[in-house]
Amino acid sequence: MKNYFLAGLILITTTSFLGLNKNEYPPIITRHDKDDADFIELAKRFQKVMCHLNLPDCEGTIIDDNWAISAAHCSIEIQEKLKRGEKHFVIINEMEFEVDRVIIHRKWKKDEAYDIALLHFKGKPIGIMHAELYKTEDEMDKIVYMVGKGDKGDGLIGINGNDGILRAATNKVEEATDYWLKWTFDNPDTQSNYLTEYEGISGPGDSGGPAFILRGEKIYVAGISSGQSTKNSGGIEGVYGVKEYYTRVSQYIKWIERKIK
Repeated sequence: MKNYFLAGLILITTTSFLGLNKNEYPPIITRHDKDDADFIELAKRFQKVMCHLNLPDCEGTIIDDNWAISAAHCSIEIQEKLKRGEKHFVIINEMEFEVDRVIIHRKWKKDEAYDIALLHFKGKPIGIMHAELYKTEDEMDKIVYMVGKGDKGDGLIGINGNDGILRAATNKVEEATDYWLKWTFDNPDTQSNYLTEYEGISGPGDSGGPAFILRGEKIYVAGISSGQSTKNSGGIEGVYGVKEYYTRVSQYIKWIERKIK
């Protein structure tokens, strides 16, 4: 199968903030000139650190024996369920695990730029791996790997359904601000210093999902899928020219470590 977006990494909704399109349930989209099987194969390396939030969509990343990190705008629904006395189960390695606590950054409700949350599991999930937190502030020009099960498609056709298969795509960090890591979905038919071999972006179904940076065999989570701007793509989601906004994990290290400990 060819020419499909990565599943799960684009944020698409009718709700907007700071000029972004947001969605609880976004996808991953890929360049049009690569075989879909390449993106599926690329995702296998990251499968054991992924946590599907089961909302039915949204993703998270396992960062400790009992903790995952995700976006606040995804996690608020789980937090509200727990407050009502209801149970919620996430999916890790195709198995369900109960969440018994959700911690959302206290500034998020007033400022949606603080789009970060932690989820605590009741018991330790079996057969998991941990992604390390990316603590250094040198993300500029680094290759990032986005992973998810959201909608698929490619940069020419846009979003094209969902088959529930985990895919990964790459991009290169163009901007690093107090809140965001940003990059653009570049067309391989044009000249760009930021085009990557497995170019892609997130899509509907993968909000809260990770942007990983690799150092040798270690996997580091550097960003959390938060929003997307279609200003340079004619207002169309999932096509070339879209700009991604990922919560910049390195700016929240003290908050994460304090809440976990």
